[in-house]
Amino acid sequence: MGNYSQMAFEDIRVEQEGHVVRIVIARPERLNALRMTITDRELLQALTTIESDEGVRAVILTGEGDRAFSTGWDMSLIEDTSIPALETMIRANTDLFFKIWHLRQPVIAAVNGHAVGAGAAIAMAADLTVVSESARLAEPEIRHGALSPFLLLPFLTHAKAATEFYYTGDALDAQDMYRLGLANSIVPSGDLQDAAQALAERIALVPPWAVQMKKRSLRAAYDAMGFSVAIRQHGLADTLVIGGDFPEQRDLLTLLAEKGMRAFLDARDGPFKGREDKRGKVGSGG
Repeated sequence: MGNYSQMAFEDIRVEQEGHVVRIVIARPERLNALRMTITDRELLQALTTIESDEGVRAVILTGEGDRAFSTGWDMSLIEDTSIPALETMIRANTDLFFKIWHLRQPVIAAVNGHAVGAGAAIAMAADLTVVSESARLAEPEIRHGALSPFLLLPFLTHAKAATEFYYTGDALDAQDMYRLGLANSIVPSGDLQDAAQALAERIALVPPWAVQMKKRSLRAAYDAMGFSVAIRQHGLADTLVIGGDFPEQRDLLTLLAEKGMRAFLDARDGPFKGREDKRGKVGSGG
């Protein structure tokens, strides 16, 4: 087995217990936001090493602390970018997503708090998802003139819930996620990591080759339904929309650059506060 504690990373931590490896996104001061070309490359490096390790039978992916799994790309570090450069970054983002999706070993996401944007996509790319009671899944990009990074929900839950989630940018709480089949279980925040470890160890008891071949078959079934084509086509659409320089988008990004993330979030999300309670929650029954 690999000596993962000796691997040098800036933004992640990799730990091993028996046949289970845990990858922790470790930027709690930034709610585990991802630094483009740094955090994504470290995750890819760790996952590539893990995939070649015959001793690893399951992987846990989580965030540091109890506030956030990951709030997606660290927007405070993103500057004006040309369309070709933007497409290159989005392709790199797609590479990370597909690395998790197709990893030889099963991946369990332990969602501790907020999973937003690319963070939500990474959590949903995992084979199994355990969430804390405080977990929230959100892809609010449409509110600032962008698209959700990956068109995942049409393959994971029913059409009406997926459409409302993408059109409104409203978050799903832990109960919503469980009800819509986006989480396997909900546990108290203090029990999350132990619950994820127990699930990983349970899977590790099964002959690994059988599990890995079953995963290949499941992924092939999604591809037969058009999964990979839809993801890549959506990535192109996202590139065009982000690079479109629409007035609403430009106003909010200018606010971000001049007044910071808090002002950006207040302006983006403020108009929508309180409206969710009036119309009911995504996925709630009649």
